Amino acid sequence: MRLHADKRLLIDADTISVRLGNELVIDQVSVCIHSGEFIGLIGPNGAGKSTLLRTLLGLIRPISGTITREKAVYDYVPQRGKLYDGITPLSVLEVVKLGSKGDERTAHQALKAVQMEPLAATRFNELSGGQQQRVVIAKALAASANVLILDEPTTGIDEQSQREFYAVLRALQAKGITIIMVSHEVEAVLTLVTRVICLNRSVLYDGLPEHFEADQYLPTVYTDQHRQLHHQHGESHV
Repeated sequence: MRLHADKRLLIDADTISVRLGNELVIDQVSVCIHSGEFIGLIGPNGAGKSTLLRTLLGLIRPISGTITREKAVYDYVPQRGKLYDGITPLSVLEVVKLGSKGDERTAHQALKAVQMEPLAATRFNELSGGQQQRVVIAKALAASANVLILDEPTTGIDEQSQREFYAVLRALQAKGITIIMVSHEVEAVLTLVTRVICLNRSVLYDGLPEHFEADQYLPTVYTDQHRQLHHQHGESHV
């Protein structure tokens, strides 16, 4: 579905299928990603969302179909639990300088873009989960990334940190950064992104967020559990 036909085509995946072991994880999926989009990729557990991201990036080879990627600087940000386990004693600035190849000015500019420059001297492992995600994005920006691939970036982050994180993403998208984000936070995604892709091995929906109806496309158990968890999560921060 070419919602942004006037934008530069970055990724064109045509009827790709992916098998992991004996399981068909992605089945005949076709998606086009254009520059400047903010895409929310949603779906139940086991739907193949992370596998699709990794396949679009060329980290997994499909068993059928084709993928064309235009030249761009792509950066994949994994789930929070996989962030820099081996180098957490580094300061925030030192982590970001890994992306800027040691250029301190570029690193500070990237930190400013994600509103983390005041904490440049703080050790990465002393940050909250939301702050860590912003620093990792700053590292990607310092490496001149113009396409951010985010895999469940708000997992385990409190609601206030989520709001701050989403505000940063909105600002980056307004500057022309292309963002593809996997998330279970359906309500937040629908108010944040410019396009929704709902996946459950195959594409169930690909279109504008205002036209997406969760009850129609997502399993009832998924929507019910999400609402209950969201409600409980909100109560814990009253």
